[in-house]
Amino acid sequence: PPTRAAFFLGDGAGVGKGRQLAGMIYYNLARGRPRHLWFSSSADLRVDAQRDLQDVGLRGCQVIDGCQGLDKSACKGLGLSKDLQSGVLFSTYATLVSVTAGQKAKGHNRLQQLVEWCGGPAFEGCLLFDECHKAKNWSGKEDTSSKVSQAVLELQRALPLARIVYCSATGASDT
Repeated sequence: PPTRAAFFLGDGAGVGKGRQLAGMIYYNLARGRPRHLWFSSSADLRVDAQRDLQDVGLRGCQVIDGCQGLDKSACKGLGLSKDLQSGVLFSTYATLVSVTAGQKAKGHNRLQQLVEWCGGPAFEGCLLFDECHKAKNWSGKEDTSSKVSQAVLELQRALPLARIVYCSATGASDT
Protein backbone atom coordinates (compact mmCIF):
# COMPACT_ATOMS: atom_id res chain seq x y z
CA PRO A 1 0.00 0.00 0.00
CA PRO A 2 1.13 3.59 -0.50
CA THR A 3 2.85 5.33 2.37
CA ARG A 4 4.08 8.84 3.08
CA ALA A 5 7.49 10.02 4.13
CA ALA A 6 7.89 11.70 7.51
CA PHE A 7 9.35 15.08 8.42
CA PHE A 8 11.74 15.79 11.30
CA LEU A 9 11.48 19.16 13.04
CA GLY A 10 14.67 19.58 15.04
CA ASP A 11 14.71 23.24 16.07
CA GLY A 12 16.36 24.08 19.37
CA ALA A 13 14.66 24.63 22.72
CA GLY A 14 12.39 27.67 22.88
CA VAL A 15 12.15 28.23 19.13
CA GLY A 16 8.43 27.43 18.93
CA LYS A 17 8.14 23.85 17.77
CA GLY A 18 4.70 23.57 19.38
CA ARG A 19 3.47 26.53 17.33
CA GLN A 20 4.86 24.92 14.21
CA LEU A 21 2.99 21.70 14.99
CA ALA A 22 -0.17 23.72 15.65
CA GLY A 23 0.31 25.41 12.27
CA MET A 24 0.50 22.02 10.58
CA ILE A 25 -2.79 21.04 12.19
CA TYR A 26 -4.33 24.35 11.09
CA TYR A 27 -3.25 23.70 7.51
CA ASN A 28 -4.65 20.16 7.53
CA LEU A 29 -7.96 21.16 9.16
CA ALA A 30 -8.37 23.78 6.44
CA ARG A 31 -7.99 21.00 3.87
CA GLY A 32 -10.73 18.86 5.37
CA ARG A 33 -8.69 16.50 7.52
CA PRO A 34 -10.65 16.57 10.80
CA ARG A 35 -8.66 14.23 13.08
CA HIS A 36 -5.08 14.45 14.30
CA LEU A 37 -2.95 12.70 16.94
CA TRP A 38 -0.41 14.66 19.00
CA PHE A 39 1.93 12.65 21.24
CA SER A 40 4.24 14.10 23.85
CA SER A 41 6.17 13.05 26.91
CA SER A 42 3.82 14.47 29.56
CA ALA A 43 0.08 14.98 29.91
CA ASP A 44 0.86 18.43 31.33
CA LEU A 45 2.01 19.52 27.86
CA ARG A 46 -1.60 19.29 26.62
CA VAL A 47 -2.16 22.77 28.03
CA ASP A 48 0.77 24.04 25.95
CA ALA A 49 -0.63 22.35 22.85
CA GLN A 50 -4.05 23.97 23.44
CA ARG A 51 -2.35 27.35 23.84
CA ASP A 52 -0.35 26.88 20.64
CA LEU A 53 -3.49 25.88 18.70
CA GLN A 54 -5.30 28.97 19.98
CA ASP A 55 -2.34 31.20 19.17
CA VAL A 56 -2.38 30.15 15.51
CA GLY A 57 -6.12 30.87 15.31
CA LEU A 58 -7.74 27.54 16.17
CA ARG A 59 -9.81 28.75 19.11
CA GLY A 60 -12.62 26.24 18.51
CA CYS A 61 -10.40 23.23 17.89
CA GLN A 62 -11.33 20.38 20.21
CA VAL A 63 -8.32 18.95 22.09
CA ILE A 64 -9.27 15.54 23.42
CA ASP A 65 -7.58 14.44 26.62
CA GLY A 66 -6.07 11.24 25.33
CA CYS A 67 -7.68 7.85 25.41
CA GLN A 68 -9.20 8.72 28.77
CA GLY A 69 -11.40 11.26 26.96
CA LEU A 70 -12.51 8.52 24.55
CA ASP A 71 -13.11 6.14 27.47
CA LYS A 72 -15.46 8.59 29.19
CA SER A 73 -17.57 8.83 26.06
CA ALA A 74 -17.58 5.05 25.53
CA CYS A 75 -18.77 4.44 29.11
CA LYS A 76 -22.09 6.01 28.21
CA GLY A 77 -22.69 3.26 25.65
CA LEU A 78 -23.84 5.61 22.88
CA GLY A 79 -20.64 5.76 20.86
CA LEU A 80 -18.52 8.86 20.53
CA SER A 81 -20.16 12.14 21.34
CA LYS A 82 -20.12 14.72 18.56
CA ASP A 83 -17.35 16.75 20.18
CA LEU A 84 -15.03 13.70 20.18
CA GLN A 85 -15.51 12.83 16.52
CA SER A 86 -12.96 15.35 15.29
CA GLY A 87 -10.13 17.49 16.60
CA VAL A 88 -6.75 16.78 18.11
CA LEU A 89 -6.33 13.79 20.37
CA PHE A 90 -3.43 14.59 22.69
CA SER A 91 -1.76 11.61 24.31
CA THR A 92 1.45 10.54 25.97
CA TYR A 93 3.83 7.85 24.84
CA ALA A 94 3.10 5.97 28.06
CA THR A 95 -0.60 5.84 27.17
CA LEU A 96 0.26 4.51 23.73
CA VAL A 97 1.69 1.35 25.26
CA SER A 98 -0.90 0.94 28.01
CA VAL A 99 -4.02 -1.19 28.16
CA THR A 100 -7.07 -1.07 30.41
CA ALA A 101 -8.37 -4.19 32.15
CA GLY A 102 -11.45 -4.15 29.90
CA GLN A 103 -9.35 -3.89 26.77
CA LYS A 104 -7.05 -6.66 27.96
CA ALA A 105 -10.00 -8.97 28.51
CA LYS A 106 -11.13 -8.34 24.92
CA GLY A 107 -7.62 -8.62 23.47
CA HIS A 108 -7.47 -4.90 22.63
CA ASN A 109 -5.09 -2.10 23.59
CA ARG A 110 -4.75 1.70 23.45
CA LEU A 111 -2.99 1.61 20.11
CA GLN A 112 -5.96 -0.16 18.52
CA GLN A 113 -8.30 2.35 20.17
CA LEU A 114 -6.35 5.20 18.54
CA VAL A 115 -6.33 3.53 15.12
CA GLU A 116 -10.11 3.05 15.38
CA TRP A 117 -10.62 6.72 16.33
CA CYS A 118 -8.56 7.74 13.31
CA GLY A 119 -10.67 5.59 11.01
CA GLY A 120 -8.06 3.02 10.05
CA PRO A 121 -5.62 2.88 7.13
CA ALA A 122 -7.36 5.62 5.12
CA PHE A 123 -6.48 8.20 7.82
CA GLU A 124 -4.70 11.19 6.28
CA GLY A 125 -4.44 13.47 9.31
CA CYS A 126 -1.31 14.35 11.25
CA LEU A 127 0.64 12.06 13.54
CA LEU A 128 2.72 14.48 15.57
CA PHE A 129 5.45 12.97 17.72
CA ASP A 130 6.53 15.86 19.95
CA GLU A 131 9.57 15.04 22.09
CA CYS A 132 10.07 12.10 19.72
CA HIS A 133 13.32 11.14 21.40
CA LYS A 134 11.05 9.43 23.97
CA ALA A 135 10.29 6.81 21.30
CA LYS A 136 13.91 5.83 20.78
CA ASN A 137 15.68 2.49 20.91
CA TRP A 138 14.22 0.66 17.93
CA SER A 139 16.80 -2.04 17.28
CA GLY A 140 15.10 -3.72 14.36
CA LYS A 141 13.97 -6.58 16.57
CA GLU A 142 10.93 -6.58 18.82
CA ASP A 143 12.56 -8.46 21.67
CA THR A 144 15.35 -5.86 22.06
CA SER A 145 13.41 -2.66 21.21
CA SER A 146 11.57 -0.44 23.66
CA LYS A 147 7.81 -0.88 23.91
CA VAL A 148 7.27 2.77 22.98
CA SER A 149 9.38 2.49 19.81
CA GLN A 150 7.48 -0.66 18.85
CA ALA A 151 4.12 1.06 19.39
CA VAL A 152 5.14 4.15 17.39
CA LEU A 153 6.25 1.96 14.51
CA GLU A 154 3.07 -0.14 14.69
CA LEU A 155 0.91 3.01 14.71
CA GLN A 156 2.67 4.32 11.60
CA ARG A 157 2.19 0.99 9.84
CA ALA A 158 -1.51 0.96 10.76
CA LEU A 159 -1.95 4.52 9.40
CA PRO A 160 0.24 4.51 6.25
CA LEU A 161 -1.25 7.69 4.74
CA ALA A 162 -0.79 9.81 7.88
CA ARG A 163 1.23 13.00 7.70
CA ILE A 164 3.99 12.20 10.17
CA VAL A 165 6.12 14.78 11.96
CA TYR A 166 8.84 13.93 14.46
CA CYS A 167 9.74 16.86 16.68
CA SER A 168 12.57 17.19 19.19
CA ALA A 169 15.24 19.63 20.25
CA THR A 170 17.34 16.60 21.18
CA GLY A 171 16.85 14.42 18.14
CA ALA A 172 20.41 13.22 17.79
CA SER A 173 22.84 11.60 20.17
CA ASP A 174 26.16 9.87 20.02
CA THR A 175 24.80 6.58 21.36
